[in-house]
Amino acid sequence: MTSFSYRNRFRHKNAGKEYDGFFVNRVDSLIWSDFVKPFVFNILRQEAPEGSGKYLDFACGTGRILSVGGQVFNDATGIDISESMLEIAKKRVPSAKLLCLDVTRDDTEFIGLFDCVSSFRFLRNAEPALRQEVLEWISAHMSPGGLLVVNNHGYVFSWLGLTTKLAFWLPPASRNLLTNKQTFSMLEKAGFSVQSCEGFQILPGIFGRPVFGRWLQVRLERLCRKLGMGRFGAEQVVIARKL
Repeated sequence: MTSFSYRNRFRHKNAGKEYDGFFVNRVDSLIWSDFVKPFVFNILRQEAPEGSGKYLDFACGTGRILSVGGQVFNDATGIDISESMLEIAKKRVPSAKLLCLDVTRDDTEFIGLFDCVSSFRFLRNAEPALRQEVLEWISAHMSPGGLLVVNNHGYVFSWLGLTTKLAFWLPPASRNLLTNKQTFSMLEKAGFSVQSCEGFQILPGIFGRPVFGRWLQVRLERLCRKLGMGRFGAEQVVIARKL
């Protein structure tokens, strides 16, 4: 029996539609639209106020993060291993260059260097060896001083992390959790200096849905962040620089 590899998870023909449909009514969608999306947009806008520089969204999937980078950078690229995902990303971000590649196995010498890279929902999901291999590839394809924005969407000391840890019936891949210390260590090993970390998705959900309804959940999330509770958020967004 072959061991699990994140490389193969989204290669089937319906992966893109299933992925987008899964998040529509979940807390993840609420946190993205009301908190993480504007935060990431501001970070990228500060990095490239005139849209200059080359931007890459690694493991871009259906183009959710890439669509933000595409609003900021004139030269935006998305890389993913799933053709199904990229079909949707092309419709969402028609101006972006999209590449279907496994960067750890395919020839990528033609790609060149990027000034800014993002990668969301990858580090937690991928197996440890693949995480490090990809981070080192990203580092090798970034200009010195370039900005890296990544997330850990299953922080182990959040409500989501703790309940997932206790869910012994879930497969090991679903309980693949990270601490911030582990995330920072991986980045530093790959040649990055961690600049900051912001936490989101502090409040719990019920089967992935908002506990208090969308309107109230958003306001309570904002209150929790003002009270300094972001460090307990299920989604941690990390900003780093290439050394």
